[in-house]
Amino acid sequence: MYDPRSTPAVNAHPKVEALPALTALRFVAAAYVVAFHYTPYYFPDAEVPAFVALGYSGVTFFFLLSGFILAYNYRDADLASPGPRRLFYRARVARVYPVYLLALAVHVPWFLAWVMKQPMPLKALMASGGVLAPLGVHAWVPGAACSLDCPSWSISVELFFYALFPILLPLVLRNPSRVALATLAFWVATLALATLLWQAYGGGASLISPEPGGMLPVLLAEFVKYFPVLHLPEFIAGLLLYVAWQNARLPGPALIALSVGFGALIVAGARYVPEPILHNGLTMLAWAPLILACAAMRRGLLCARPLVFLGKISFALYLLHIPVFAMLNTADRVVLHGWLGAHPWTGIGVTGFASLVAATLAHLLVEEPARQRILRRPDRPASRPAPAARAGA
Repeated sequence: MYDPRSTPAVNAHPKVEALPALTALRFVAAAYVVAFHYTPYYFPDAEVPAFVALGYSGVTFFFLLSGFILAYNYRDADLASPGPRRLFYRARVARVYPVYLLALAVHVPWFLAWVMKQPMPLKALMASGGVLAPLGVHAWVPGAACSLDCPSWSISVELFFYALFPILLPLVLRNPSRVALATLAFWVATLALATLLWQAYGGGASLISPEPGGMLPVLLAEFVKYFPVLHLPEFIAGLLLYVAWQNARLPGPALIALSVGFGALIVAGARYVPEPILHNGLTMLAWAPLILACAAMRRGLLCARPLVFLGKISFALYLLHIPVFAMLNTADRVVLHGWLGAHPWTGIGVTGFASLVAATLAHLLVEEPARQRILRRPDRPASRPAPAARAGA
């Protein structure tokens, strides 16, 4: 009988040096997204600070970092060959799917309750997320993209990036300048299209909270925010960022100062910039120098083991923080009669801590064991030995 523990894990790429500060930085970005989501839940009548209101940009960081790390890991892998390419996809499935499916499953009761309250045709589109989300294609369908555990839309986009990565990486490594110009042109064109569509049909609603505008703004906002092709420049920028890091190492303090400067400018000018531009990549200006600075760090706070561990559970935190909130919100209404809602600072603290606990358990009990099991499983069953020849045959 096959025992995965007795089989060494397959290596999808040549061994590379760990980048601990970037792992820790993942937790910072995930916590930023959590703060963005939890603040309006617990402080619905308060004016959200501009910095917190840009918390969705943590997803831009993840797309950018994904391109950087994949290029770093697979720069020497021969992804044109079927074997290494198959190992790459297997490693991606092992990394993403265990916690992804867990988060989707946990959120199903609230997904069903939310779908039942919607009018047609939004109800049908949202309900389709129950089938499309486990397949990882729901971000392609406005209405379905944010229906089942909303943060999962970005995983659907990542799967699109993974599908293109074996094609994109050689192009970027071979001719980064040409790819950069083409990517910039594509980014400007798609942002112009998204901005024009939103200004024409958004009904004056906010791209982040379009519900007051009606069904058309809701569906259009989902297209602008979640459609995978519109985020492709962010991923390619991450690939290009790796090339830049290889060719020129700028001083860490200068990069951090550049990141802080761009971040301050974006926060200060956010009200004057069209929302599609902010949502779909402008914040790369702040995230990119920070990634370059942290990629070179080998000691310091971000390399400390506690923060690196928090970075390792950040993926589970990102996917589970909405289901955890849904559970506690239901318990608050049914059992506590709204006590957490009436004490928002306590509520946000309890929910944040519960999300961290859930993420830790999911990482230790589901994410890492499942990943190891998938990576140890052989590609195909070993062939059975041929039966011995009969005597006298």
